[in-house]
Amino acid sequence: MLEQLSFMTSVATVAGIYAVLALGLNIHWGETGLLNFGHVAFFAVGAYTTAILTIPSPTATQAYSFGFGLPVVVGIVGGCIAAGLVAVLLGIPTLQLDEEYLAIVSIGLAEILRHVMMNENWLTGGVAGLYGIDRPLRGVIPPEAYDFFYLGLVVLAVGLCYAYSRRLKQSPFGRVLRSIRDDEEASIALGKHTFRYRMQAFVVGGVMAGLAGALWAHYATALTPTAFGANITFLTWVGLIVGGSGNSKGAILGAGLIIAFREATRYLPDLYGLGDIIPTLRLILVGALVIVTIRYRPDGLLPERDISYAEYCKRVEYGGE
Repeated sequence: MLEQLSFMTSVATVAGIYAVLALGLNIHWGETGLLNFGHVAFFAVGAYTTAILTIPSPTATQAYSFGFGLPVVVGIVGGCIAAGLVAVLLGIPTLQLDEEYLAIVSIGLAEILRHVMMNENWLTGGVAGLYGIDRPLRGVIPPEAYDFFYLGLVVLAVGLCYAYSRRLKQSPFGRVLRSIRDDEEASIALGKHTFRYRMQAFVVGGVMAGLAGALWAHYATALTPTAFGANITFLTWVGLIVGGSGNSKGAILGAGLIIAFREATRYLPDLYGLGDIIPTLRLILVGALVIVTIRYRPDGLLPERDISYAEYCKRVEYGGE
């Protein structure tokens, strides 16, 4: 019973981290229409930044050269800031161009970062990675209750990101983002500086992805470059498509369903000697789930809700332009 509870807690924690990641992608694509295919890059930047800031100084036998031993809170904040800075650097040359350029450059950035993590031993530890990453309040919370505490911390992060996403959607800023998504030319005609709005949305989504990466680093307590492959971006996109693009609740639901599905099929029995290809079959099943969702629920399980004109006027009246 205890083992099953521990497993369920672990799955819920990972699902919560992916929910934060999906909320960030929802701001990019669901709210602004930014086609980001390298979301894992911000995830990795947040994870490695908080790891470098919080791990102790390396010994003579360790490959990396930096470890500052700062508090976990400082590491998490630093991971978010670093992810936001990377979003700015990526957005400057791409966000004024067609969305296809962002898709291409974001994929390239994710691959460049992965190769940097693999080869720059002095910074990231190379293929050996970084380990011994501290967990918040590890010595204060009893060991038997720590998994529940960390799950609560992740749920808090999901709640804060969700509350911010809801507030953004109902604000004048959010309405401009959706106008850019639906018809950028009309937004420009109304005098909106679309590049500035797109950049702000891109940074906000990147910061959320950096937060997810920081939470993952302190949960896993070890990082290797293989943990930041394109499959993370793929799973996040799948969760957003299945849950409902443009809906924060849909992003959370989709991330939870995809992670639950992935973990539930992790221990499939070796049927008819197919053990070697079961990981591939799991990916095929995820792809089939996306196809079925697009066929029968093209807007996702919780699609974005169209508001009435009366509700729109009420929001303008109370929110202000």
